[in-house]
Amino acid sequence: MTQESPGEGLHIRLLGELAVYSQGEACPLPASRKCRALLTWLVLNPRSHRREALCELLWADTDDPRGGLRWALSKLRGNLGDALVADRESVALDADAFNSDLGALQNLLLTDTPDPDQLREAEAALDGGYLPGIDCDGNPVFEQWLETERNQLRQSHLDVLARLQQACADDPTMRLVFARRRVGLDPLDTAANLDLCQALLVREGMASARRQLDRAREQLRDEKMDDAPLLQGWLGLSGQASGAVQTFDIQTDSSGPVADIEIALPELPSKPSVAVLGFDDIGEPSVLSVGLTADLISRLSRLSGLFVIARGSSTQFDPARTSYQEVGRRLGVRYLVHGSAQQQGNRIRLHAELVDAASGAQLWSESWDRTRDDLFEVQDELAGAIVSAVEPEIERAEYNRASLKPPESLDAWENFHMALWHSFRFTAGDTERANSFLARALELDPQFSRAHAAMSLVHFSRAFLNASDDIDREIAMAHATAQESVSLDGRDAMGHWSLGRAHLLSHEHDLAMASMDDALLVNPNNAQGHYAKGYIGFHAGEDVSILQNLDMAQRLSPFDPLTFAITSARALTLAASGQTEEAARWALRATRQPNAHFHIFTIAAICLELTGRREDALAQLAMAHERHPGYTREVFFRSFPHRDPVRRALLEGALTRLGMP
Repeated sequence: MTQESPGEGLHIRLLGELAVYSQGEACPLPASRKCRALLTWLVLNPRSHRREALCELLWADTDDPRGGLRWALSKLRGNLGDALVADRESVALDADAFNSDLGALQNLLLTDTPDPDQLREAEAALDGGYLPGIDCDGNPVFEQWLETERNQLRQSHLDVLARLQQACADDPTMRLVFARRRVGLDPLDTAANLDLCQALLVREGMASARRQLDRAREQLRDEKMDDAPLLQGWLGLSGQASGAVQTFDIQTDSSGPVADIEIALPELPSKPSVAVLGFDDIGEPSVLSVGLTADLISRLSRLSGLFVIARGSSTQFDPARTSYQEVGRRLGVRYLVHGSAQQQGNRIRLHAELVDAASGAQLWSESWDRTRDDLFEVQDELAGAIVSAVEPEIERAEYNRASLKPPESLDAWENFHMALWHSFRFTAGDTERANSFLARALELDPQFSRAHAAMSLVHFSRAFLNASDDIDREIAMAHATAQESVSLDGRDAMGHWSLGRAHLLSHEHDLAMASMDDALLVNPNNAQGHYAKGYIGFHAGEDVSILQNLDMAQRLSPFDPLTFAITSARALTLAASGQTEEAARWALRATRQPNAHFHIFTIAAICLELTGRREDALAQLAMAHERHPGYTREVFFRSFPHRDPVRRALLEGALTRLGMP
C-alpha cells in the first residue's frame, strides 16, 4: 500500500487487527485490552501526555490507576523500545521513531491520482474493522474518543471506495462492486447512492437502478431526511438513458417533458422542533464534542415539548458547507443548536448557539471555560447548562412567532405558547387571557397534555392571586387538570410541576414535594422544578436543601420569568434563619423583577419589618394593597400554606405589627 513497509524499522499496523513489527518481524503484543488501547492512543496522539491524564483515560475504574499504567508501559517497552519516551510526569511515543499504515493511508488519500493497487490494499485492510479489540468498558472518555476515531476511519473507508470507483471507470463490474460496498457502509449518503444508481444503469439497466433509488428514498424518509438532492441527481442520471424520464414516477405534463418535481421535504411538526448539529473541534480533536453532542440530543429528547431530530440525521450536516436555512429545510426543523469545542492543555472552552433555521438569526449564545479535571463531569455540566438555556429560549421564540399571527390562525402549540407568556405575568387579566388561549388549544387538541398542565396553572393563579369568588373550586380544578396532564404524558415535567403546586394549595406538602421530585426525575435541568422544590420545601418546614434548589434554579435559568419568585423565596428562607438584613436586600430585589405580583411586595414588607425598618415595610405593604385592594392576612396565608407553626408565626407576627387586617 505504501512506501513504508513492515520491513523498515518500527512499523505499527492500525488497519484491521493491531500489530507491531520491528525490522519486519511481528512482535507479540500483550493480551491486555488496556495495553492495546494505550498503544493505539499513543500512536494516534503522538505527543507528550501527563501520566494523570492517561490514568483517568484508561484506569479510572481501578483502585491503583498509576500502578496499572506502570504495568502497561513495562509490557509495551519490549515492543516499542526507544520509541516509547516516559518519565515520572509524562509519556509519549516519538513520532519520528515509527511509521504506521494509517499514516500511509492518510498520505495516499491526499494524492491526486492514487495507485489503484494501493487503494485495493487499503480497502482490504479497512474491511478488517476499525480499531477492533481495544474497547474498554468502564472508561467513558476513552470510549468516546474511540468512537470518534472509528467514525473517521469509516469516512476514510468511504473515500477509498469512492476513489476505487473512479479508478474502475472502464470496468463496469468492479465499479458496481465498489459502489455497493460504499452504500453498504453509508446507506444515507446521497452521492454514494447516485454513484450506485449510475453503476447499475450501466451494468444492469434501468429496472435495477430504479429499485436502488426507491430503497434509498425509503431509508432517507425513515430518518426524516430530505430526498430532494437524490431526486435531482437521479433526473440527471436518468436523462442519460433512453426513456428514463418518462418512466420516473413524478409529476409530468401531457407533453412529456418533466414539469414540477414533487419532492418530499419533511414538514414542520406542530410542536417546536430542533436539531443538534454537533460541535466543531478547534485545534486538536476532542472527545468532548462527540460525547456532548450525543448527551445533548439524549437530554433534549426527554423533553416532550420538543421534536428532536435523531443524531444519525442531524450530524450529517456541516454548517460550514450548508447554510442553516438549507439544513432546517432538509431536516424539517425550526431551530438548530451548533457550537465549537476547543481544548488546550488542561483548559476547555465551549461555545454554543441556538439559531432560527428559517432566517439564520442567532437567538441565543453562550460560552463556558472549564478545566479538564474530570471530563465526564464537565460534559454532564455543560449538557445540562445548554438544555436549561435552550428550552426557555425556544419557548420565547415560539411566543414571538405566534404573536405576529392572527389569533384565529394559531394552532394548538401556538395557542399554548401565547397562554404561557400571559400566565407568567401573574395578573388577573393576563390569567384570563391565558385561559382563552388554552381553551382554544384544547379545542384543537383535547389530548394536549402540556395545555392541561398550563390550564392547571390558570386555576392555581386564580386561587393564588385571590382572583375568584370560589377559591376551593379553583384549587380542585388545578388538581384535576394537572392530573389529566400527567395521565396523558407522564414524561412531561410541566404536568408534575403543576400538580405539585396544586398539592401545596391543598396543604398536601409531602405530595407536593413528591410531585416536584417526579418533575426533576423527568427533566433534571428544569429550573422551575428546582425553584418549586425549594419554595415548597420552605413551606413544608425543611431547611437543608432549600437554598441549594434555589441556587440551582438561578444557575440553570438566570433570566427565568419566575426570577422574582426565586429571589423572594430566598428572602423568606434567609429571614427564617435569622439573616434578616440579607433577607431584606433579596426581598427588595424581588420587587424590582418583572412580573412581581402583590404577594412579593408583602414578603418585602415582612423582611423589612423583621429588621426594624417599619416605615420602609409600611411603604411596601401599601404597594401590595394598591395592587390588590382588600388584601388580608387570610389571603396571604391561603396562598402560602405553612406546615411549620414557628415559621408561620414569624411571618404573621410581622404582618400583625404592620397592621395588616
